[in-house]
Amino acid sequence: MDELNKTAATEPETRPEAAKLQDAPRRRVGSLTLGACLIAAGIFFLCYYFVPGFDWQLVVRIAPAAALVLLGCEVLFFAARPGRWKYDFVSVLVCLGLIAVCMCLSFLPMVWSEIDPARGQNEMKLSKAYTTQVYEALRKENPDLRLRDVYTDLYLYANSVDDLQELQPSDGHLSLTVMLYGPYDSTGAFAQDCRSVAGTVRAGTLQPDELRIVWSPDNDPGQSLDSGTLQRVEQYTLELDGTVQLDWTADEMERQVEVQYLLDEENEPEEEAAFSEEAEPEAAV
Repeated sequence: MDELNKTAATEPETRPEAAKLQDAPRRRVGSLTLGACLIAAGIFFLCYYFVPGFDWQLVVRIAPAAALVLLGCEVLFFAARPGRWKYDFVSVLVCLGLIAVCMCLSFLPMVWSEIDPARGQNEMKLSKAYTTQVYEALRKENPDLRLRDVYTDLYLYANSVDDLQELQPSDGHLSLTVMLYGPYDSTGAFAQDCRSVAGTVRAGTLQPDELRIVWSPDNDPGQSLDSGTLQRVEQYTLELDGTVQLDWTADEMERQVEVQYLLDEENEPEEEAAFSEEAEPEAAV
C-alpha cells in the first residue's frame, strides 16, 4: 500500500518532465559545425579586407582540416549521448555537404597557384630576361651564327622567385629554343653550330633544363625555291636535356639529330599526272 502511494505521488512530478523533454525541439548533428564554419568564414573575409598582410592561402589550407576535426568530434559526442540531438538523413546531408566544401577548399590553393596572375607576370619577366641574356651571349660569342629566333618557356612551381639569378632547378622548369637560318646541307654542319650554341649556353650562369635547336628550310630564305623544283626537304632538330648533354661533342650531337623529311614538292606533278591517267579510262568507260 505504501508503494502504491509512493508511485502515485511521484507520477505527477515525473511525467510532466518526460513530456517536456520529449516535446523539446531536437537539433540535428552537424548544425554546430555549420554555425562555427559560417562564423569562421565571416571572420576570414573581415581579416582579408581589413588586416594588412593577411595570409589567406595559409588559412584556406588549415580551415578544411579544422572543420573536419570539429565535425568528427560533434558526430561522436552526440551519437554517444542522444537526447536533444538527432542524427537523421538531413544530418547526414549536412555532414556530407560540409565534407565536400572542405575538400574543395583544400584544392583551392593549388588551383589558384595555376591561375595566379602575379606568377604568370613573373614568369614572363624572367623568361624575357633570360632570352635577352642568351641572345646577347650568342651574338657576342658566335657573330657568324645566323639566328632566326630565340625564345624561352619558363614554368614556376611557386611565385617566390623574383630574380633570375635566384632561380634553382627545384623552383621550376626552364626550356630554351634556338631556331637557326642555316643553310645546312648535312647533319654534320648543323651539329657544328649546335655545339657552338650549347657551349655558349653552358658557359652562362643559368643552364636550361632543356635546350632545343631547330633548322627548317621553310624558314630559310636561301632555300626558297619555286614550287615543283625542291629536290630535298629536311628539317633538323636536336634536343638536349640536362647539363651533361650540353657538354656533348659535335659528333655525339650529330648522332642525336632528328631528321624529319617534309613534303617533296617535285613529286606533286608526277602524282597528279598518274591520277589523271587512271581517271581517263574510267571516264571513257
